[in-house]
Amino acid sequence: MKQTENPLQHLIAFSSSLFYGTIEHYRKLGLQYADVPAIVGITGACENVDTLFKVGNRLNLPLFFTQTGQLALEQALQTSHGAYTIIHSGRDEEIEDERHLRQFRLTEEEFDCTFAGMTRASYDEERMYEALLIHIEKATKAMIRAVALEHQKTLTDYYGRDAGALKAILERPYLRILYEEAVALLRSNGYPQLRFGDDLGAEHEAKIVELVNTRTKHYGGQIGAWSPVFIMRYPKEIKFFNMKVSARDERVVLSADCIFPYSGEAVGSAVREHDGIKLLVRLLTSTMYKLHEQRGGTYEDFKWYTEGMIVSQKTLPHAGYGIGNERIIQFILGLGDIRQCSIFSRMSDQTHDWDVSRRGGLPMIEHKKTVLLSIGRQENKEKLLPYLKRIKHDGHIFYATDKTHAFLGRYGVPTTKVYKISEQNSPNLRDLLGKDMFDLIVNIPTHASGDGDEVSDGRFIRRSAVETGTTLITDTAVAQHLFETLGKRLS
Repeated sequence: MKQTENPLQHLIAFSSSLFYGTIEHYRKLGLQYADVPAIVGITGACENVDTLFKVGNRLNLPLFFTQTGQLALEQALQTSHGAYTIIHSGRDEEIEDERHLRQFRLTEEEFDCTFAGMTRASYDEERMYEALLIHIEKATKAMIRAVALEHQKTLTDYYGRDAGALKAILERPYLRILYEEAVALLRSNGYPQLRFGDDLGAEHEAKIVELVNTRTKHYGGQIGAWSPVFIMRYPKEIKFFNMKVSARDERVVLSADCIFPYSGEAVGSAVREHDGIKLLVRLLTSTMYKLHEQRGGTYEDFKWYTEGMIVSQKTLPHAGYGIGNERIIQFILGLGDIRQCSIFSRMSDQTHDWDVSRRGGLPMIEHKKTVLLSIGRQENKEKLLPYLKRIKHDGHIFYATDKTHAFLGRYGVPTTKVYKISEQNSPNLRDLLGKDMFDLIVNIPTHASGDGDEVSDGRFIRRSAVETGTTLITDTAVAQHLFETLGKRLS
């Protein structure tokens, strides 16, 4: 592999070819391009709501930078049989590493059963599932082909990529394995602890690609000649709530992750649940929804989708997927670190936007004045005390729940006591939160069993924060960093 003076130049050229190749593929397929919102509510999350970037706004609404356009594309299916989009997806990762990016391009498609020659009356979920796998394979091959054809010399000279091997991969079908078979294969090849129901990590996925390729007579050899592998039919408990449960095997959903050599999971996909009652049950019993409730969210956040679209049958049965563009480029280049395949990462190497030395500016909290403190454990109160003492006279007005108020008072940090929602005294939590008067809420649960009032108060505080869009901190380390930053400003 040659050293290149400006890898950004190559990445921009590769991404440009991939972009136009993608558009041409979908145009020939007969899909409409649909713009989708970049700033959305909780339904813009993939599965982990804790990785959403929160977006400040004058209306104090709980809005986030989108991670997926999936549900927006499903909205588009109310007026179209098939639609695609290409978005900027954001993940609030602690760090970027060889596997994870904070910003990346995501290509997504949703199509209904008419693309598989069916109507609602003649719908067959297995035919739909097969159509989904075919759509994914054709789309990713179109992306790879567009880059490989236009940049063959660069790929060979600078990245040591064998153009013949890439061409051979494009000419044969992707390999397939059931999730349950993959677990069994891994158990007999170095991972005896794995069980049905476990999520597969990057290490497991890479091993599956190796094992499935090397056991296939014509696809063995070195990693550069290996084909992508579909891992199919994951357990329903570890997948998104609107993935359709298989009628053949109710343990699993009609999902498939497409795993690529070098880059790992590049595509996540599923047939969508079109039975409104089943969808409601899946949502309300999902791990994601329980986490959403713990963060103060409610069913109302999903009602527009579950009842407004699926129960009311505003769309035909459909399926869809998302392709990580940088993961496809990583496969094409044959590199082990996705940061080397990301325009955004290369650009941030110059701008230093994500450099940790920039911590402390935090312009988004300059206006914070009225703060509610509700800190559960004694040890967490003691950790935050030095920082609160330092900023107690900087113009912030502190309100605190009973035990936090008493503790801080003993150490000279003035707070106004607020009463439980079950009490009649004033100022009361219910009244203050209802007036949306707090600029910042620090609510750190005890994570231990407490009386009913304390549990109810904590949930009410967190729910109110989400509903009003108030900045909510539930982690001691984050609170320490915030108050330390404010303290430094006074120095």
